[in-house]
Amino acid sequence: MKRWIARALTLLFFLAAAPGGLCFSTPAADAYFARLFDKSGAVNGAVLISQGGERIYESYYGAEDRRTKVPVSENTVYKVASVSKMVSAMGVMRLYDAGLADLDAGLPGIRNPRYPDVPVTLRQVMSHTSSILSAAPYLTPPEWSGQDAAGSNCFSRYQPGAHYEYANLNGGILCSVIERVSGQSFNTFMAENIFGPLGINAAYAAHLLRDSTHLATAYYSDNSVFRRASQYIEIDAEAYEDTCDPDRHYHASASSLYISLSGLEKLGRALAGDGSADGVRVLSGQAVRLMRMDQAALPGSSVTGSSPYGLCVNRFTDSDGITWYGHQGRWEGLLTDLFFEPVTQTVVVLVLDGTKAANNGQGIHPRAEDALTFADAWVHEAETNYVVKDD
Repeated sequence: MKRWIARALTLLFFLAAAPGGLCFSTPAADAYFARLFDKSGAVNGAVLISQGGERIYESYYGAEDRRTKVPVSENTVYKVASVSKMVSAMGVMRLYDAGLADLDAGLPGIRNPRYPDVPVTLRQVMSHTSSILSAAPYLTPPEWSGQDAAGSNCFSRYQPGAHYEYANLNGGILCSVIERVSGQSFNTFMAENIFGPLGINAAYAAHLLRDSTHLATAYYSDNSVFRRASQYIEIDAEAYEDTCDPDRHYHASASSLYISLSGLEKLGRALAGDGSADGVRVLSGQAVRLMRMDQAALPGSSVTGSSPYGLCVNRFTDSDGITWYGHQGRWEGLLTDLFFEPVTQTVVVLVLDGTKAANNGQGIHPRAEDALTFADAWVHEAETNYVVKDD
C-alpha cells in the first residue's frame, strides 16, 4: 500500500491537470531531462515531443560548439547516422505512391550466390531480411557480380526474405534504387520531394544544406572533438557526388543525413499520422501505414521471416508495454532517435552528442528508452516509471 501511494505521489508530481487533458508540468519535465542529459555525459543534445501535430515539450542542452557557445535550438542541425535510413525510405515510398517502385520485384544485379534463382527485393532490403550480411561493405560500391557461395562478403547462408539481419548496406541500396528510378541524384530527389515541400533544412551532404549556420560540431564519447562543422562541409564538398549514378551510389541513404531538430520532429509527425505535416502531404496514408507493418504478415509478401522492422521502421515495445515506431542512429559519440506512437500521434526526438556508450550494441539505448518511458503518460495517460536507468 505504501509503495502504491509513493508511486501515485510521484505521478502527481510529474503530471499537472490542464484544459484539454493531461500534461507534464514543465519544471518536473525539465528536471527529469536535465538528469537524463547529465547521466549521458553528453556535450550537447535535445529532446522534442509533439502530439497530434503540436509541440508539447522541448528541452535543449549545451552549445552547438563549445568554442562559439551558441546554444542548441530547434534549428540546430545534426548528422543523424542511421536515422537516415528511415528518412531515405520515405523517398522510396514516394516512388511507391507514384506506382514507380514494386516492393516485391527483384533488384537488378543483386543475387545471393547461394540462391541465384531467388530475387532480392526492395521489401526485403527495407525490412533487413535480404540475406545481406551486417558486415557487408557499403562505403564503396559492393561487388555484386563474381561472388560465389563460399567467398561472398555480402551474403549470408539464409534465403532472401527468410531471416532478419540488420545491415547498413540494406539502407545504402535505397540511394541506388531512387537514382535508378527517378533519374535524379539522390539528394536532389529528396530535396524536391520530401525536404523542400515540408520546408525542412536537410541534405545528405553538409555543403548542400540550405543553411549550415547551425550545423553542430560532433564529439567523441570522451567529449573530445570528432569533427567540426567546417570539416563536415569541406570533406563532403570534396567527396560527395551530387550526380545520378545508381551503379556506384550505395552510401548516402544509410547514414549521411544532416537535418535540423525541428525537421526531424516534422518528419516524425508525417510518419505518425497520414503522411502529411502542417497541411503538406509527402506520402499517402497507405504508404506510412505500410512502413510500420510486419511485412511477413502481408499476403504475397516476399518477406517470410520475422523482423523487428517494417520498411526501415523499427518496432520497439518499452517497459510500460507501449509500442513505438521509428529508428535510432549511433555514430562515434552521437546518439540520435526519432520514434513515434501512431494512435495518439506522439513523436519523440532525442539527440545526445558526445555521449558515453553511444555504440553499445544494436538495441535501444537506455537514454532513449528513458525518453520514451517518460513520454508514455502522454500516450496512455498512465502511470510510468520515472527513473533514469543505468547503462
